[in-house]
Amino acid sequence: MKRLGTVLHTIDNLLIVRADQTLEKDVLYQNSIVVTKKMIRIGKIKELFGPVNCPYFSIKLFRNVPNSEINNLKNERVYLQ
Repeated sequence: MKRLGTVLHTIDNLLIVRADQTLEKDVLYQNSIVVTKKMIRIGKIKELFGPVNCPYFSIKLFRNVPNSEINNLKNERVYLQ
């Protein structure tokens, strides 16, 4: 499990995440599975954008993730499985 970054915003069924400074650039792939610290699978990386030294990600959420869980993710760290 590798630390991906911190959730900044939630928009419909997307999360916007700022990459962690310790993240290795060679482990990032589209459609990589994203999990919470409790190992709950929440979605997949959809898009990578922003500056190279501090990228952002959009994460497409899975349909089975409840709205209460989505709201609790703001300012929380998420991880790559």
